[in-house]
Amino acid sequence: MIQTQWVVARLQQLWPNLDIAIESIHTTGDNNTHMPLTKIGGDGVFVMEIERALSEKHIDLAVHSLKDLPTAQPLGLRIIAAGTREDVRDVLVWHPSYLGAIPNGSPDEVSSPLLSSLRAISYGRPQALLRIGTCSMRRTAQMRALFPGADILPLRGNVDTRLRKLDAGDYDAIVLAAAGLHRLHIHERLAKRMTYLPVETLLPAPGQGALALEIRDDPEAQALIAPLIDPETQATTTAERMFMRRLGAGCYLPIAAYGEIVEGQLTLQGLVISLDGQSQVRIRQSIPWTAATPIESAGQLGVQLAEQALAQGAAGIIAALNDTRIQERQHV
Repeated sequence: MIQTQWVVARLQQLWPNLDIAIESIHTTGDNNTHMPLTKIGGDGVFVMEIERALSEKHIDLAVHSLKDLPTAQPLGLRIIAAGTREDVRDVLVWHPSYLGAIPNGSPDEVSSPLLSSLRAISYGRPQALLRIGTCSMRRTAQMRALFPGADILPLRGNVDTRLRKLDAGDYDAIVLAAAGLHRLHIHERLAKRMTYLPVETLLPAPGQGALALEIRDDPEAQALIAPLIDPETQATTTAERMFMRRLGAGCYLPIAAYGEIVEGQLTLQGLVISLDGQSQVRIRQSIPWTAATPIESAGQLGVQLAEQALAQGAAGIIAALNDTRIQERQHV
């Protein structure tokens, strides 16, 4: 709702005479917080009902977290990335009992000594494994690679629910998106028990930290939201999402990507990793980028990086992941 209110405020600034009504739509993913996302449908569980309302003209604009959107939209719908991107990093939030026991991590970088300390805690509990909660297969796989001595457990619910479960002692730490904590303005309250993980350590989901607006693909709707487009966010997230799309992987498989524009270069790095964290393909490519570069070039970069990943063994990892996912859904 915080994201929706930001969009409403911006639209009212741009179009003072525009009448806006907010309609809250509960999706399959919102309603079912007890099962893993892969078992209740995976791609689209947070958007199907919303996209149906758009297509049937019950609503005219939908606000999403871009990372939750499938890489292909239904016929007649389109998305744009709105506003500047929030912090793309993931964070570890620790149980209050660890307050003071975890070395302080800079908000900008987690040092190697800090990661070594965290791993030592994980390895040092053979009789009571360090319990880390997350609902994401991408985070699960990377955390297993980072902390082989930890027990990675499923965790669903909104941010408040997840923090309550952590404080109740169900977990020793949980993984959350920095962007969500920042938007809710609770990162300062958690600062002494929160560790930022740089993208080099835990690569984010394609589109993480970005706000997406979904509309019907007609000129009037496009003109309405065009001033909200952030060109840099649109370019980097387009590259990330095309990487995932070319791999044929859904947004709930352990696929990660991050694009950034620095000194006239659009650099995209990607990761395909097995769920146990043991097999991974990590790649990177860059292209020149200016304000005049067509957005299609960003998409081409994503496709090229995916082709490189497939050539280096990503296809086998994805096939194994899809087989596991099919088996899990057959047992629901």
